[in-house]
Amino acid sequence: MKCPHLYQIFLIGILLLVTPRLLWSAEDPPEESPFFLPSLSFPEAVMINPNTIYIPFNLAGRLITVEARVDTFQGNFVVDTGAERLLLNRQYFGRPNPSSSTVSAMGNTGQVLDVEKRWIDTLHWDNLFFKNVQANIVDLSHIEQKKHVRIIGIIGYHVFKDFEVFLDFQLMQMVLTRLDKKGNRIDSTAIWETPVDSMDFKLAKHFIVLKGKVGEANLRFGLDSGAELNLIDRRVRRKVFDQFEIVKRVRMLGAGQQTIEVVAGSLQDVYIGQQHSDSMRTLITSLSDMNLNFGTRLDGVLGYEFLSTRRTLINYKRKKLYFFAYQRP
Repeated sequence: MKCPHLYQIFLIGILLLVTPRLLWSAEDPPEESPFFLPSLSFPEAVMINPNTIYIPFNLAGRLITVEARVDTFQGNFVVDTGAERLLLNRQYFGRPNPSSSTVSAMGNTGQVLDVEKRWIDTLHWDNLFFKNVQANIVDLSHIEQKKHVRIIGIIGYHVFKDFEVFLDFQLMQMVLTRLDKKGNRIDSTAIWETPVDSMDFKLAKHFIVLKGKVGEANLRFGLDSGAELNLIDRRVRRKVFDQFEIVKRVRMLGAGQQTIEVVAGSLQDVYIGQQHSDSMRTLITSLSDMNLNFGTRLDGVLGYEFLSTRRTLINYKRKKLYFFAYQRP
């Protein structure tokens, strides 16, 4: 491990991992439970047909945000493939609700308290409909303060799982197209390009798990669009850290507003299938809680640093990633 002079800094901007991880979930409520019923739509979206939607996105730091509306609240929603469910900000949805229940949750930096669970009977984005969606109500005020932007909620796996999700950083847009039970596009014209690369993945609960290499070491990575920086577990083999250049020590903020000190630097020579990255900004931390709750063994997490240089399509039904070439201007 290459070790220049270290110094400690409290990081309030881009080197911040903020995505909630609701890893301890309560049992599903009985079917007769009452539900919380909003409608969700994308005012800036372009509807191609009832099965495909093109949504422009922006970046809040390194978080993907889309303009959306739930009930009377319109604003920024974070697109987070690493989050399990739809998360709504308690500041806007914190009113007492007899149908809600409290669950325990674990974030990257410690326990997240007072997570409220509600069921949504029908959630729809313009003319895309979702049935029996569970939403968790959490405090996202610290993200708003650090990003200086209003965050209404976070959109996670349970909303995306029946769709292909195309994250196109070149055009700054997300394409959602509905899949049949076999993972085929119902709208066959939604994505007209041919991918240049693909790879299989597994799901640890809702979390995408990929095989990769750092140098000559074989590792298992999670893919998380809500991680502003990559993570590498501090317990990986020593030869992995031969490819890590330390820059500084920073404070990492998690979902419960706790912070922990971690080492920030650059991880080099990373292969995910045939996808190669020379250098990506990465934090060294412990992933033991995440592994315990997902029932898996992750050596690292890939986020914005990996996705932002690619045009990536996720097919949850087939458990495959597809990569597309950048288009010429």
